Formats: sequence, C-alpha cells, structure tokens
Amino acid sequence: MPALKPSFLLAPLAFAFALAQSPVPQPLIGAAGYSSPVPIPVAPGQILTLFLPGLGTLVSTAVTAPQGALPASLAGVSGSLKQNSTAPEPLPILEVQPIVSCTMGALVPATTCGSMLAVTVQIPFDIQTLCPLCLRPISLTPAQIAISVNGQPSQFVDLNPLNDQVHILTACDVIFAGSAALVASGGPCAPIVTHADASLVSAIKPAKAGEELVAYATGLGQTNPPLATGEPASTPAPTLTIFATDFDYRLNALATKPGVLLPGVTAINSAPVFSGATPGFAGLYQVNFIVPPLPVNGIAPCSITFAGVPYSSAVQSNLTVSIGSTYSFDGAGICVQPGI
Repeated sequence: MPALKPSFLLAPLAFAFALAQSPVPQPLIGAAGYSSPVPIPVAPGQILTLFLPGLGTLVSTAVTAPQGALPASLAGVSGSLKQNSTAPEPLPILEVQPIVSCTMGALVPATTCGSMLAVTVQIPFDIQTLCPLCLRPISLTPAQIAISVNGQPSQFVDLNPLNDQVHILTACDVIFAGSAALVASGGPCAPIVTHADASLVSAIKPAKAGEELVAYATGLGQTNPPLATGEPASTPAPTLTIFATDFDYRLNALATKPGVLLPGVTAINSAPVFSGATPGFAGLYQVNFIVPPLPVNGIAPCSITFAGVPYSSAVQSNLTVSIGSTYSFDGAGICVQPGI
C-alpha cells in the first residue's frame, strides 16, 4: 500500500534559538503526553513529548531536527534511556519547544504565567516490552528515561513499555503548534485525517462513504521489516501488531475500543486497509481505512455555526473512527458528507 506524503507533517518549525548559558536548576519531568510521569506508558519507536516545568525560557523558539536521521542532542538538550541495569543509551530528539501558559486570577485581576520546555524524543525500537501472554508480565528492573539540559540531568523516571500506544495525531499536538496549514481543519484539536490528495478531512471538505482515508498516528510499534531508531522509514512497512477499526456514526462520539460495544450502540467493525510506517519520517505511522456506508436513517451534517451558547449545538463530527489493539486504542472524530 503506497504511503501518502503530506508536506505539512512533522515539518521543521524553526531553527533559530537562543539557549541561556547560565547554570540551570536540575530538570524535572513533570508530564508526558497526556499522562502523569509515573510510570509513562510507551511503545517501541514511539514519538513522545516530555514536559519540563520552569525551563521554557531557556529556548526562545521551537527547534526542530532537520530532515534525515534524528540527532542525539538539540539546542543543548539530550535524552537517555536505561533498561536492564545497562548503561544509559542516548535518545533521538525530534524537537525542543518552549511552552508558555498564563492564567487570570479569579479574585484579583492579575495574570500569572508559567513556562515549560517540551522535549520530543523517540523511544528505541529495541526496548523490552511487558507481555502477559509471552511470559514477560512484569519487569524487575523497569526501563527509565531522563532528560539533560545544558549538561544538567533530570532524575530517571520509570516507563511502562507495551507493544503499542496508539495516538492519532491532532492539531493540538505540540509538534503542530502554530501551523497555519491546520487552522482550517475544523473544530478544536481536529484529528490529522486526510483525503487521497493529502488535504485534511473537515466540515468544509468532508469525507464520502466508500472513500479511502488516511489517519496519521504514533505509537504503533515495530514493523516488518523492522524500523531503525531515529531513522526515517524507507518503505511503508506494515506493523507487526494487527489493529482493528471501529466506526460509530453517533454525533460527537468518543473513541471506543474496537470490538467492545456500548449498550444501545451499533458499531461497524473491520480491519484497516493498511497500518504501517510512513516513508520519509521517523516514528510516524498511517492507518488507511474505508469510510463505511451511511446509516439507513442518514446522518446530520457537521456544522461550524452555533445557536445560542457557543459549542452547545455544534456537530463537530458525525463519524468517530477508533483504531486499537489489545494494549491501546484511540479515535478520530471526522466529518462525512450526508447522503443526497
């Protein structure tokens, strides 16, 4: 199955930066992706963003690795992985980015701002995963990860390595921050699902029943033939894990684990057309799937207009596509054109 090559995916955001030369406090991994840091669930080859509070001012703007093999150090930041009591190994780094967030005081009209340093790394493909079905249900010496800033290392944080940790990329992911190409994709945190021409599926350009679409994701694990850590995929190698898809035509529906039906919900289950690596990128996967037939009673169209309270009546998606396996799943709410 040939892989699409959209130009906006994982494109370098900026290369200019200014890193402070003064000593920095010991870095602390405060969060990872959407989880608390102990332990961090990861998969072989996963692209993972770690957030270090209080260090966002050390880099003036995002620094992204150039096309090609990912470096072991970027803007004075490096990462390391320790497993099985062996010496730590360096981690490939995709991006280093400052994150500044501000909150308005409730009682006193004052604004408080904080900063974080977002460090996006790739988990090695050779990490030993936990596997209850193959006599590896626990690890006596868990894998651990640490980040160093200007030579100052953080403490090591435990990992929970599994065969896969599916995450469908969205416009809210750190690596897409500020990308004008994704602003017109639709509602908040719109998933990165594209047509055959690499244009984004949206309320303005919805999918059609029977059309083949592509969802872009991370955390789908190793492929056959195997991928090399930090190296862009050269072929659309299929994943070793067999993934399933689930289609739910309810409006604004949440993701569900394929094969697990909710009461009163009729879902359409099938295998994807293809799940595997996207050539030219490190740690990026794609899942090709066919939009199922419309329900007999039809569907409401997606809407970007609101009546009364904002978002109270918006149809942000009329089809939710869920992709998953035994270990993980994620979903993408997309817009499908109603029947005529």
